Amino acid sequence: MTESEFIDYWNKEYPESLQINHELKLVYSDRWFRIHSLPESKRYAETEYEYKIILDRQNQLINDLIGEESEVAISFGLYTNDITNDSYKELTDFGEFLKVLTIDLHKVRPEEYEDEIYFDIYVKTEKWKNGNRDEILKAIADDEIRAMFVSTSKKCVIAPYDGGVDVIVDSTEKRDRLKAKYKDWLSDREDGM
Repeated sequence: MTESEFIDYWNKEYPESLQINHELKLVYSDRWFRIHSLPESKRYAETEYEYKIILDRQNQLINDLIGEESEVAISFGLYTNDITNDSYKELTDFGEFLKVLTIDLHKVRPEEYEDEIYFDIYVKTEKWKNGNRDEILKAIADDEIRAMFVSTSKKCVIAPYDGGVDVIVDSTEKRDRLKAKYKDWLSDREDGM
């Protein structure tokens, strides 16, 4: 997937939301559900066994949603005060990511963001393999980074966070089927949080 293909896909499928993880559940609540990564909605792992539960649950969920060897775009964003027009690569502990877009947040949402706040979006496309991105999932679970897994072929966004995973699928019916399948991993709260 090229940078323009990623942006085109996002603008077509999620036109009301920026590429910011926490916005999706609010904008697309009719297609959203959340699983918790640990039993009893525990937020953070304290033992290797608990990390294994987190990784097992998240890998199973991603496998079910997009499948082994399917193309997935891993996306993350960085807030910055400087605008650069360069499309450059960000070398991270998780490989090289290509910057695909800079959003002037104040221009788009002046009531929420101060002047000169930008959001740079980076993407890396690869084939999903079970367990292959455990280091990213673990870093997200520890609240060290934020990232999303975007599948254009399956039309879903998988947005892990420290405590669980937010999922946006392409229909309410699909969401409801997945909620039934993963009912033991859902929150007991009425709002699904």
